[in-house]
Amino acid sequence: MTHPIKILAARYPQLSLPIVENARQTPEYKDAVLCGEPVDREPAFHFSEDDRLSIESTPAGSIEVLSLANREDFVHAYRALACRCEPAAVPDSVGAVTVSGLINWEKIRRHEEEYLSAGGSDWDEEFQKFTSVKSNYLDTMILLSSGNYSNVPAAKLGLSEQAWKEKSYIIRKYHELTHFVCRTRYPDDIEAIRDEVVADMIGLIKAFGEYDTELAKTFLGIEGETYREGGRLAHYAGDDLDGAILRAREEIGKYAERVRGQDTEDVFSLLLRVFKP
Repeated sequence: MTHPIKILAARYPQLSLPIVENARQTPEYKDAVLCGEPVDREPAFHFSEDDRLSIESTPAGSIEVLSLANREDFVHAYRALACRCEPAAVPDSVGAVTVSGLINWEKIRRHEEEYLSAGGSDWDEEFQKFTSVKSNYLDTMILLSSGNYSNVPAAKLGLSEQAWKEKSYIIRKYHELTHFVCRTRYPDDIEAIRDEVVADMIGLIKAFGEYDTELAKTFLGIEGETYREGGRLAHYAGDDLDGAILRAREEIGKYAERVRGQDTEDVFSLLLRVFKP
């Protein structure tokens, strides 16, 4: 069976390119990613047997999810797909990303074959026509790692390492699926802290069946009256961490009220009921 990374590298050649400074300016990157030239190099991944590629259904449509068991592989794929092969820092608390605008060269090549087989004679003109519709060739996908969610240790939850790893995967996947749903349905309404709170809430409910607000705060780095160094909230706080902590507490309290007494069996139905931009 072909490994998921190799399947994706045929569509997204950046997965086979090296991660280097100013990669997007190199001829190799431009030829491969922007022009679809084949890359004669194996992707530099560990290829774990636990890696998997799935298609998840949501109220905003289906989306592909790549789950990588090895942290180094996640960081490499994150940099290749989300950072255009640049060696950007990926904090330990970051374990997922939704990447949009990926040029799928398999779709383009498939359309070219179909066009020429049907008797088409001007591929240059057809290429311009085909790529004028972004949905014809641009993809969005979710990339997940397998570590502890928000870099919170299992002991903090009183769980075994394996149990927390399994719960972390559920939280992480539904967190990103929540972002996908909200940003697809409400593209002009993005508020980073609110959106992180809502996505964590849906992940927690899916994993544990309830919304634990103290755990929600812990995921963001808020522990009692203090803030944990390296917590996720700092990524969304800008220059006002204290203000971000206050806003996060308010949003957590607000959404706890909204889900109280609600049917939580179908988390996406719950999301659409309580999420109010």
